[in-house]
Amino acid sequence: MAVTRNDVARAAGVSSAVVSYVLNDGPRPVSAAARQRVLEAIDQLGYRRDIVARSMRTRTTDSIGLVLPDIRIPYFAVMTQRITEVARKSGLSVVVATSNGSVAIEREHLAELAGRRVDGVILMSVEPLQELSWAGAFGMPVLVVDRPIVAVESSAAATEHLVSHGATRLARIAGHEGSSVTERRDLGWFRVIESHGLSKVAEIVRAGYSQDEGYAAARQLLDRDDPPRGVVVDGPLHASAFLRAAADLGVRIPDDVLVIGNEIGDDARFSVPRISSVDSPIDAIAAESVDRLKAASPEDGLLSLGGSVFTLHERESCGHPAGD
Repeated sequence: MAVTRNDVARAAGVSSAVVSYVLNDGPRPVSAAARQRVLEAIDQLGYRRDIVARSMRTRTTDSIGLVLPDIRIPYFAVMTQRITEVARKSGLSVVVATSNGSVAIEREHLAELAGRRVDGVILMSVEPLQELSWAGAFGMPVLVVDRPIVAVESSAAATEHLVSHGATRLARIAGHEGSSVTERRDLGWFRVIESHGLSKVAEIVRAGYSQDEGYAAARQLLDRDDPPRGVVVDGPLHASAFLRAAADLGVRIPDDVLVIGNEIGDDARFSVPRISSVDSPIDAIAAESVDRLKAASPEDGLLSLGGSVFTLHERESCGHPAGD
């Protein structure tokens, strides 16, 4: 027979109302001694909340959805970890769905999450520039996380950093055209290249977001008589592949080639050499996303979270000391 709230109250020597206050963290205060007795009784009796009954009563499920393009990409993997950590501290569970780069699958996931009656969804869209008004018609808040300014300006900052070190023969390993993130990074790259009059001595090699393609692109740039002096790589998979290719070809970093990456994250601190990088504040984005969704109501529909903050970390791959 299932353990009830009344069973917990009897074991703890308190009223069922006090048990409710402990479980729901309010609305009335509970003494430390009574709270401890309730928690011990819950543990001893193996009490579990009837989540379905509570959901029917409150019309909430204490759960949120997270839809993202590909959890294998380190940026999204870390973001997922941080969001689930923040949500757990707020008493929320997270249902994670990946769209594998497909807008159609992304829409399917949103519909399925609405059917599960999650309290809202954090959407990191495959294509944030698409018309998204449909996402606000599910009867739940949908928070679209998109930071277009950062994609442009961080790419520009990475490129400018190489120029500041005297590198004029530049290259970039970038994603394929057609991706909004890649196109935004292209804008930042070309703006700096053109402002310094380097268009004739700068090049982009397009590669899919995999280590194999990143490695092939790196060899294309490095295995020749006139390799670039500075390279921007778009993401950690391209960065690790670039370092491997350089090692295989005997190219010294930073002596022969400087390299800096976009959104490398913690991987940059543990590579050999440590990679200079331009990174977004993932912890802050995760916390704000959960807070915004918690404060939203079903009537809010489509919401957005932007921002312009990023940090350029100077490390060994551009000739700096080890750094952070």
